[in-house]
Amino acid sequence: MHIEQVEFNTIITFLGMMCAMVQGAIGGYAAYRRKRVSLIKTNDVLFRAHRAFGGFATTLYLLGLFAGINGLLGGILRNSPPVELDSPSYNFHTWGSFVVFVFFVWKTWLSYFNKKPLYSKKKWLGLALFLAWAYNWITAAISYYVRTVPPNKQHPAPNFLLPYDLMGLQIVLPFVLGAAIALLVIRAAVRVEEKKDAKRAATKT
Repeated sequence: MHIEQVEFNTIITFLGMMCAMVQGAIGGYAAYRRKRVSLIKTNDVLFRAHRAFGGFATTLYLLGLFAGINGLLGGILRNSPPVELDSPSYNFHTWGSFVVFVFFVWKTWLSYFNKKPLYSKKKWLGLALFLAWAYNWITAAISYYVRTVPPNKQHPAPNFLLPYDLMGLQIVLPFVLGAAIALLVIRAAVRVEEKKDAKRAATKT
């Protein structure tokens, strides 16, 4: 079954949002629920999952989440896709992509080259990047879907994503799936902590 490039890009964005949801939920659990950001480093289950899904999200961003910026460049250089400055969905997605890009570069730089501030002064940056991801996914999905139906039909109906009538469910889906995966990871991490606590208690006695 044929897949259009624009639908493929939207699927990549969908998967990136799902991975970001997993990473964000794990970070939120450690930073706000347990109030111990360092738990991401000391709990092996959280550490591996946070790092893996963060890596997936970063890779998927590089593959697909530049779509807003790339779309603008393509519109300026080739008029494909067309620049639609009179379209709210186009403007929200395209110009917002630059803001997302700034948070992405900032958070990625710290994560790989100067991680210490993320556990102290700049731990809010993780939440900010998650919100930027969410904004980008939601605006990307809306921008794609409204162009699969009249009066601004530019793309065929989706083959792999849900149909236009279920756009709302499609938008919510990566959050639900990501939360479900994160819940499984957190439950496994809690069991690890409980085993550690039991060993400490046995050692003391």
